[in-house]
Amino acid sequence: MPRLTITLIYSTLLGLLVGCASTEEQVTQILDESPEMRFSNYKDMAQYPGNVTCGKYLSMDYQGIPVYKGFVVIDTVANLNPLPLDMSIYCSEDPAATLDAELEINYSRQKLQTDQILEDFRRLAVPLEAYIRDNPSYPWTEQGLQSLVEPAQTGNPPINFPEGGYIKSIPTDPWNRNYDYVCDAFAGIIVAYKLQSLGADGVKGGTGENADIKHDYLPYFDHINNL
Repeated sequence: MPRLTITLIYSTLLGLLVGCASTEEQVTQILDESPEMRFSNYKDMAQYPGNVTCGKYLSMDYQGIPVYKGFVVIDTVANLNPLPLDMSIYCSEDPAATLDAELEINYSRQKLQTDQILEDFRRLAVPLEAYIRDNPSYPWTEQGLQSLVEPAQTGNPPINFPEGGYIKSIPTDPWNRNYDYVCDAFAGIIVAYKLQSLGADGVKGGTGENADIKHDYLPYFDHINNL
């Protein structure tokens, strides 16, 4: 084999090895620099599709006993308190299949409807965030999403409300039903809203096209679509 070819092959393999090593080093640095990190001891690091690294880090439980907890790093963002669903989907060799199994859907078959729901979630997030910038809380459950169009007269009326509202109209889901919106006030604390489509049957729960699609699932679908 010509010397030049051997050199190129060796250089390519060396580059791959260095790349893998530097990736783990970068992840370690990201974890070390996290404000939540108190210890620098990691194990079981593994890489997954979508530039994801999962593993465990040393921490303390509520009794002060050392324990290892799971972490997820996506690109340069570390999550030291991942949900079970985060670990399941992100730390999977086949995130799309895992998402289908966890949410009990078939995303490829119901992609048109699901993508419309996800786009509506993104669209509604803009006026909802504008609302919370102007007021002490998100609209309450009894006020609903319609309070983004016109100021609510019930519950806690908005302190500030722009002329023309935050959005012209509220979208409905693919089955022409209103999205299920919940935000229950709690002692003056800002509470995150919950937004979901109840699926084709309009009833909570279900599988396939009847499954609930929650706005909390947006990052998972984005992850799948970016692979």
